[in-house]
Amino acid sequence: MLALSAAGLRAETFTIEGAVARALRANSDLAAARLSIEEARGRLWQSGRPANPELETELKPNVRGREGSFSIGLMQKFPLTNRLHLEQKVSRAALAAAEAEVRNAERLLKAEVRTVAVKLLALDALKALNDQQRKNSTELMEAAARTAKVGEGSPLEPAHFELEVQQLSLELLQADAERAALTGMLRPLLGMGPSQNVRISGELSEPAAPGKGASPERRPDYQAALAKEDAARTGVDLARAGKWEDAGLSLTYEREHMHDAGSGFERENFIGLKFTLPLPFWNKNEGKIYEASAAAARAQKETESLAQRIRAEAAAAHAEMAAAARIIEQTSGPLMKKAVELEERHLTANKLGQSPLTDVLRSRERRFALEAAHRNALRDYHLARVRLMAAQGR
Repeated sequence: MLALSAAGLRAETFTIEGAVARALRANSDLAAARLSIEEARGRLWQSGRPANPELETELKPNVRGREGSFSIGLMQKFPLTNRLHLEQKVSRAALAAAEAEVRNAERLLKAEVRTVAVKLLALDALKALNDQQRKNSTELMEAAARTAKVGEGSPLEPAHFELEVQQLSLELLQADAERAALTGMLRPLLGMGPSQNVRISGELSEPAAPGKGASPERRPDYQAALAKEDAARTGVDLARAGKWEDAGLSLTYEREHMHDAGSGFERENFIGLKFTLPLPFWNKNEGKIYEASAAAARAQKETESLAQRIRAEAAAAHAEMAAAARIIEQTSGPLMKKAVELEERHLTANKLGQSPLTDVLRSRERRFALEAAHRNALRDYHLARVRLMAAQGR
């Protein structure tokens, strides 16, 4: 029982890309989406098939005697237009759209997993910084208490540091709650149960030069839109072809048993050929043609709108990455160096009795604030990078 409990508490550890690979294998929503491809493939197999032949029989006995006739025939309907070819073309386009939509579901799943994983790594980094700040504040609180005890410092300083320690402890608890929420979001994405624990390993890398812009043709949702547009255009031709219903050709054999006054009963055999041609007098399929034309125009507009949206998404993500990179550069360069130097000077002055502990606290708070800003900017950079990768279809 204890072994089972320990197994349930043991965390499965993934890198960001390892988590993505696990999601592509185990995500149940993605597995369900992949079945839509088989549905479309089944519709393709069924499309373009001619109608089954029909067997016709007729028996006509004479109710007042032994005369009568019997006939049997085979009738086959066939299209007068290329309707069957157009049906197959529509189904092939629908299959291509289904495959592209599944690839798009994979793209969105990758982006969602990477987003949660980046937030977890950033949260762990901020939590480590917060814990370090709390330890430093605890040390300052203890040093201030010793100084106040010998009458060399203000008794308010230990209380001030104690309040900061409590605030930092509360922030750590809030970080734990946020981590639990993010982990709860990540589990179903990875196909894991609610009792399984998960951890993301690694660190967020420093900024690199991002690729600019996005080509809509690389996006699977754009490819799906193109396939749907192709199916809609073919649907117009299919609606026009539907103006002519299927013609029919039948071959019949008839045997007639009749009584002749001079020669008695005689049997006559007949072979017949019948052709039927529906004429489009009252129903010319105008409504379906109009509907199909409007659907094709709508599909074209949706494709154009999606292309604009893809380019806008990439441009916005690129701008966010550039802004975050500038903040990272500011908080990790000369500004951070000055903050560290100022803190060291206040520590040295405090040891010589030339500076109060509150000055040390303020300088340390500034350094921690810069480090927190650096980590937040690094998180924002990588979140924007995930959005850029998703917008580019990478």
